[in-house]
Amino acid sequence: MKKWSAAVVFFLFLCLFPLMAHADRTPSIVLDGVTIDQKTGAPAENTGKTVMVPIRIVSENLGYDVKWEQATQTVHVQRGNSSIEMTAGKDAATINGNVVNLDAPPLIKQGTTLVPLRFVGEGMGLRVGWDNSTKTVSLFSIPPVVDTEPDSDPVVTPAPVGQTELQSISYSGDRLIIATNGNISPKVSSISGPERIIVDLPNTTFSQTFVQGQASSPDGSGQLVVTDSSLVSKVRFAMFSQSPSTVRIVLDLTQSATANWSLGENNVLLVDLSAANGTSGSQPALPENDGKMVVVIDPGHGGRQSGAVSVTGAYEKDFNLAVGLKVKALLEQKANIQTVITRQDDTELSLQQRVDIAKLNQADLFVSIHGNKFTTPVPNGIETLFTRKESKNFAETLHKHVLPVTGLKDRGVKVASLHVTRETTMPAVLLELGFLSNPTDEALMFTASYQDQCAQAIVDGILDYLSL
Repeated sequence: MKKWSAAVVFFLFLCLFPLMAHADRTPSIVLDGVTIDQKTGAPAENTGKTVMVPIRIVSENLGYDVKWEQATQTVHVQRGNSSIEMTAGKDAATINGNVVNLDAPPLIKQGTTLVPLRFVGEGMGLRVGWDNSTKTVSLFSIPPVVDTEPDSDPVVTPAPVGQTELQSISYSGDRLIIATNGNISPKVSSISGPERIIVDLPNTTFSQTFVQGQASSPDGSGQLVVTDSSLVSKVRFAMFSQSPSTVRIVLDLTQSATANWSLGENNVLLVDLSAANGTSGSQPALPENDGKMVVVIDPGHGGRQSGAVSVTGAYEKDFNLAVGLKVKALLEQKANIQTVITRQDDTELSLQQRVDIAKLNQADLFVSIHGNKFTTPVPNGIETLFTRKESKNFAETLHKHVLPVTGLKDRGVKVASLHVTRETTMPAVLLELGFLSNPTDEALMFTASYQDQCAQAIVDGILDYLSL
């Protein structure tokens, strides 16, 4: 009987020992996916009722200034207009002058001030979490990256039933872009003698804004003179029929060409042209397999989709385009790379149209360029996002080249379910090149030197990945 009792005790000891060892583990702190080094001072600890974290380590990793006042045992945390004050042993603190009750008073250990985890979240606008099984404190200064880009395009108020209004027509890079404010069912065809591409838009009329700004006559008719295309000499438009109301756009060709079109959920129609004899225009819709690697550069947002608005009122779409055009110019100097850019101006494209452009061009790589944002000025730095496992190596390679030249915080390479990185079929990456909501990041992002550095680093990353 005694042997049996001893065996039971021994068995229970073996079962409990791992739990006891686990309970003694020093909690780790993970900020935005990166584990914080706690080698100096007292680390985080779980007192049983409250998880306590070192305020200086967390604050400084978020860019706050931390000062310790020995006489009053008070910690002052400051960044811009945000301020936090707390005193050892007192169960209340102040945030921007407002008194906040604490779950437990701050502790002083090894010269380190430990404060309740929940207070860190309230005081710094962080999302906090505690995993008791792994003894891990999780801090997030930004929402999950899956929210970085909406999975659907903005809803556009439709025109009256049965009548869609054409709002703009443009032609650039051998791409016709037509924006409307309602549903359209385009009919695209080609005619010889002379060579033309015809785009008909049934149940569509010209908007008053278009007539006043772009048309050359009161009925909406007019033309665009094209000077940068080897395929198209001019683009003409007019009302083709009154019943039903139909707008016709005619592309007068200088040589035989084929057209591929894509209609986005935002009612923007893209018509990409390529030479029918196999010689390429400035941006073919279906490039010939000539051994070149096709790289698509995608400046995010555009048109009515401004993206984030910076702390000084600048638009993300302008930053994205500036960097994208610089990347395009650098890549075009490489003889073994064919570069395609989704937009060269303030064009509005849907997310699916960006994917369609990559697929139409049989792209080998896809790079979407963005600026980040948050509701507070605290988060900053660079992060690189991808969705499919085939894109991981490309994402890591780009991040490796881009991060050092920026001098900004490393927010890591992360998995995110974004439309342009999920629905594409080639390695696809979305780069967040700084926070427009952070004054320090934003001040850099709209300088030519920063944009040049980012563009060169992106090109270097592409060449490294392709082993060119």
